[in-house]
Amino acid sequence: MTNIDDGFPFQLVGIPDACMPGDSRLHLAAAQPPLSRGAVPVKGASLPYVIEGTGQACLVLGSSIYYPRAFSKDLRQHLRLAFVDLRHFAPSDPSIAPQEITLETYANDIEAVRTQLGLGKVIVLGHSIHGNIALEYARRYPEHVSRLIVIGSPPVGTRRMSELAEAFWNADASEERKRVMKRNWEGMEERVKSLPASQQFIQTYILNGPRYWYDPAYDATWLWRDVYANAPILDHLFGVLFKEYDLAQDPRPIVTPVFLALGRYDYAIPYTTWNDERRKLADLSYNLFEKCGHTPQLEVAVEFDRRLLQWLGRK
Repeated sequence: MTNIDDGFPFQLVGIPDACMPGDSRLHLAAAQPPLSRGAVPVKGASLPYVIEGTGQACLVLGSSIYYPRAFSKDLRQHLRLAFVDLRHFAPSDPSIAPQEITLETYANDIEAVRTQLGLGKVIVLGHSIHGNIALEYARRYPEHVSRLIVIGSPPVGTRRMSELAEAFWNADASEERKRVMKRNWEGMEERVKSLPASQQFIQTYILNGPRYWYDPAYDATWLWRDVYANAPILDHLFGVLFKEYDLAQDPRPIVTPVFLALGRYDYAIPYTTWNDERRKLADLSYNLFEKCGHTPQLEVAVEFDRRLLQWLGRK
C-alpha cells in the first residue's frame, strides 16, 4: 500500500502510543520478534505467514501484516500465533480466476498451511469475515481443530447483513457518531474511486471508522500500512461466496467449541444479529464486550485476553 498525496486526510503513519484505543496501549506487540516467517504455496498463490509467541499453536487467518498489530504481547506469552495471509490479501497468479475460488479452496488452503507448518491439532482464529472462513474450515476438517475463536463475524450473508447493519446504525448510533461519519466522507467519494482498486477497499474501511470503532474518531490507518488487498478476490469473497451465507447451510455440523467475541458498538456486525443464530453452533461461549466496536482484541485487549485465556483453560 502506497502513500496518498498530502491532501488525503488519512496518511500512512507509524504506530505511536496515542493511536492505541482503550486499554490496549500498553500491550501492543509492535517490536515482537517473529519465531519464523515464510510462505506456503497453494494453487495460484503464495500465502505469507509469520509466527510469534509461545505456547499452544493458534492459526490466525487473514493477514500476516494487519493481525500481528491487533493482538497483545501478553497473549503471545500464552499462545504461539501463526498469522497467515489468505488469498484476498495476497497477490494472485493470473492462471487462476476469482470465480474458481470456493469455500473448499479456502479450507484446503488453510489445511495446506496447517500441514506445512506442522501445527498439529490447532486453535483457529478468525476476525470479521475470517471468522466465517475459520468456521467453514472446521466444518470440513474437524479432526484438526481443537477450538475456534470467532471475533466480530457475521452470522448471516453479506446481503442480509448490510440491511441489518444499516438498520442498527440508524436506530442506535449517536448523532455525534453520525456527524463524524459525514465529515469523514465530505468530498471523498470521487477521490476514493480514483484510487487503485487495492487501495479503495482499505481507504473505505478507514473512512467508515465510526461504524467499526467505539471511538468514532479513531484512525485505523496504521493497522493497514503495507497491507495488499486483492480487490477481485475480495469482491468474489463478499459478493459471491458469503452473499447468502447461513451457519446451517451445510448439513455437516460445526461441532468444535467456539469462543464468540462481539462489540456492543460494532455497527458493521451488530451484536443483535447473533440473537437468533447462536443456536446453530453446538458448543458456543458468547462474549459481548462493552465500550468496544468491531475489534475487541485491540480495543479492550486486557479484558479480551482475560476471557479468552480463561475459556482456553477449561477442559
